Amino acid sequence: MKKKYILLIGILVFAVYPIGICAGVSGPSPSMTPQAPNASNMMGPAAHNALQNALQLEEKAHSLVDQAMEQGLDVSEIEDMVEKGCALLEKAQKIVRVNPIPAANMAREAAQIYEDAISDLEALLG
Repeated sequence: MKKKYILLIGILVFAVYPIGICAGVSGPSPSMTPQAPNASNMMGPAAHNALQNALQLEEKAHSLVDQAMEQGLDVSEIEDMVEKGCALLEKAQKIVRVNPIPAANMAREAAQIYEDAISDLEALLG
């Protein structure tokens, strides 16, 4: 009967105090432990992709605005659209590391504005 109690106490000791702690071996340091998945670290790549897409569209929109201005066409309304997209994109770039979801949404909205502007400019340029 005593042997059963000793065995039970031994099992409880090992359950409460893992072997690594008893032997003086510590686990990974807290700075080395992997982060649990959350919305911020999972959405980061998607936000960066949206930003890259918007940046490419921004470049194309500016190029077409320059072409239209060289031809003497009135593109003041389209320029305003492009500037609105630029403001959104700039704000998205500032917050992408901290708030990737709103940044991605802003980048997508800017991309849509650029696409509309590009479409108008291509129709205007013929």
